Amino acid sequence: MRVLFVGCLLLALGCSHERGDRPIDAGATADGAADSATATDGATDAATAPDAATAPDAATAPDAAPDAATAPDAAPDAAPDAAPDAAPDAAPDAAPDAATATDAATASDAGIDAAPPDAGFDAGPPDAGPPDAGSPTGLSTPCASGPGWTVFRFHYDGTTNAVIDVWDASCSYSLAPGSACNVVPVGSVTSVMSGYAVSISGSSYVRVRYSVAGLSFTSATVYLQARSYSTSASTYFELWSPLYGGVENGPVDNDWTYDWYATDWSSHLSPTDTPSLTAIQFYAGRGSGNLALHAVELCVE
Repeated sequence: MRVLFVGCLLLALGCSHERGDRPIDAGATADGAADSATATDGATDAATAPDAATAPDAATAPDAAPDAATAPDAAPDAAPDAAPDAAPDAAPDAAPDAATATDAATASDAGIDAAPPDAGFDAGPPDAGPPDAGSPTGLSTPCASGPGWTVFRFHYDGTTNAVIDVWDASCSYSLAPGSACNVVPVGSVTSVMSGYAVSISGSSYVRVRYSVAGLSFTSATVYLQARSYSTSASTYFELWSPLYGGVENGPVDNDWTYDWYATDWSSHLSPTDTPSLTAIQFYAGRGSGNLALHAVELCVE
């Protein structure tokens, strides 16, 4: 019995020694598989990787994203500062000056200064409108005493100095010594009828110096408003030109009315007359020999 037990014991010891010399692949595999398969701690750490996978700091980046995405400080400062300063300064300053261009577009002086309401009236003399369409060159006032256009018109009122109503002669009126354009009494011309007329008698006369150079006309008429200063007789009058001589006309009534008397002056006046010799002298003629003269007008057509 002891021998059997010892033999069994020896057999068991021999088998145990043989297993220790050879690696147990299955056991190793089982242990490695268990470590690799279960590896709960490692797999769980790698698979779930809560810190690395979810990466709350990197993905959500609460601190970095708001600063970069919304950029509250950078965007407001750049946009408002640049837009308001550049746009208002450039647009209002450039647009009103260039776009509206009030002075250039309206003139006035071009719209009004190139086409404007001012262009029509400033183009010619004040009286050179449609009524003057048939007027000789340089004249603008229709004749008050007959047809045609007025070269000059004057009357007396209080003194022997004529009151000039119209002066469209080709020279400027002046009473300066040596002037070629004026109305002057010569000799014993006096004021009568409370200054309403001047009395011309004897060798006294009223002289009108003027010019028609540059005008265009074919006929001329001299109109006198006068009466005989004598209550008992009528009178004649004479118009005299230094270039062509004189013309007598009349009789002039001796009543209290100052009537108009027309004298054809066409053969005594021409646009080619020398201005320094162009004149009319008014004399009293035969009859009472005393002419009360109130007004004179020279018209051409």
